[in-house]
Amino acid sequence: MEGFVFRSPVKAHFGFGAMEEIKGILEPYKSVGVVSGKTAIEKTGFRSFLEETFSGSKNLSFYSQVEENPSINTIIRGGKFMRESKCDVILAFGGGSPLDAAKSIAAFATNHEGFYDLHYKKELPKPPLPVLAVPTTCGTGSEMNAYSIITDTEKLDKINFSKEGMFPKWAVLDPGLLRTLDEKTLLATVFDAFTHAMEGFISTKANPFSDMAAMTSMELIASTLASTDDLTSDDALMNFMYASSLAGVVILHTGTTLLHALGYYLTNRKGIHHGTANAMLLEGYMQMLSDKSVQKFGVVPAVFSKHGFDMQKWLDRLGAESLDNTLSDDEKLEMVKYALAKPNTKLTPFTADEDFVLERLG
Repeated sequence: MEGFVFRSPVKAHFGFGAMEEIKGILEPYKSVGVVSGKTAIEKTGFRSFLEETFSGSKNLSFYSQVEENPSINTIIRGGKFMRESKCDVILAFGGGSPLDAAKSIAAFATNHEGFYDLHYKKELPKPPLPVLAVPTTCGTGSEMNAYSIITDTEKLDKINFSKEGMFPKWAVLDPGLLRTLDEKTLLATVFDAFTHAMEGFISTKANPFSDMAAMTSMELIASTLASTDDLTSDDALMNFMYASSLAGVVILHTGTTLLHALGYYLTNRKGIHHGTANAMLLEGYMQMLSDKSVQKFGVVPAVFSKHGFDMQKWLDRLGAESLDNTLSDDEKLEMVKYALAKPNTKLTPFTADEDFVLERLG
């Protein structure tokens, strides 16, 4: 065992009914900026919950403009909104997009600079607003790390806007919020969490602490999917939420690898959900790891075998298309070139050229 560093500073409240913790967490603050998408905050009844809970005691300012794969413009507008609303804390509610966006918005609320001007600085000149993260999906683990994946719509590229001070201060993990997801969205986020854990496990930055969290996350997801067809049972939802948060801690320490870079292309160019994109690429990537004899990878098929996990069954229920039905040969080559140039690839535990990757993707 070599020396390593680990840190997970988020205070997380987990369990059914954990939403009640929000009252105490926000008690010291007077003006709350709520960052979300347009639909989930209404569909879940969360907006009504906040308005009833804090009626007359707090100023609530709702910024519900976060789209899937939030753009730079959304972040800049959000920062301005928080400044003008004089918010002293941000509550992020929703899937990975609102949570990622909220962390960047918290930074731009206190640092009035251009996006790339601030991105290229090592540290934030001024501390961001504190963030309380309340996830409604079980994929990104964004509530447990400082990562904020933002889309540059002009370059059709994803930027990881991340600084040391951008961790959420608190997270409320209530598995009951997952009940509002349809099955395909739930599965897509579960596959996102699984790929976080798996890529973190084989990443060149992995350490004993991240390996422990990654193994638990992979085991929970594989065993839960293999043992039940009812994805909405209490046990399944608790396992998915916990596994996702663990995987969020994993990638905080390890980053992601080539698989995520390939998936970004499918999301940016074809509008495919990030988790679904990763699922479509998973078997091909696993073949690459096997062919390159990555030693740690042997654990992954062993986990599948242990639990009798049928990958194809869940790909079918997810509605994941084959790459041949999604991309032309020219687009496949473009995707591989794009991915091999992304920073994620530097953490991949093997070197590969375009031909090797293309052959394994089929």
